[in-house]
Amino acid sequence: MLIDLHAHTAPRSNCSTTTLAELVASARGRGLDALCITEHDVRWPDDELADASRALGFPVIPGVELTTDVGHVLAFGPLAKPLWMGYRLEELLAEAEHGPLALVLPHPVRHLAGARAIKGGRTPPAPEAVAALDQWSSVHAIEAASTQTTELEHAVTAAALRVAPRPAVGASDAHGPGRAGAFATRLDVRVDSAVALAEAIRSGHVEPVRTEPPVAGA
Repeated sequence: MLIDLHAHTAPRSNCSTTTLAELVASARGRGLDALCITEHDVRWPDDELADASRALGFPVIPGVELTTDVGHVLAFGPLAKPLWMGYRLEELLAEAEHGPLALVLPHPVRHLAGARAIKGGRTPPAPEAVAALDQWSSVHAIEAASTQTTELEHAVTAAALRVAPRPAVGASDAHGPGRAGAFATRLDVRVDSAVALAEAIRSGHVEPVRTEPPVAGA
């Protein structure tokens, strides 16, 4: 099964310029089987997202991109606290110990080797330094590549994964039309809910995939 684990819609994520329908069209055109919507610090109401999924004829699974003390963390599965209260990574890890919650570290070296960091004069970190980050070893998977990260970030992340192997996923982090599904994750099971997805990620049986361009007219 191919699924995009990371995408944003307008207006729920104010950094996005695309609609759910456009994201689904792009994911479908790239041959994906499902799409996750991970707005910043807010979730779609379950019934509303389910209705939209049925109307579009495409599986759409809820998640959320949380702002934490170590940067952004993707969460899939139930969360105990209201999102407006915010989360620290240690709180997410505690909840994940007792429930079907999966945590993924997106754009893991953005502040160390991203375009702004390099433009600001930062030297890309050694892979050993990345692998030594607390969040690297504590989440369930690392986002290896997306449309919002650079080839340098991909290379640094890949090097860190060789130093300290972790389950790795691919995701578009789509904020605009035509980007959903450009990077995706292959699962060895089919999932149709956030809890089932969380269990698949926690199993470690995941693989990042870079897909072909969208099919013409999709």
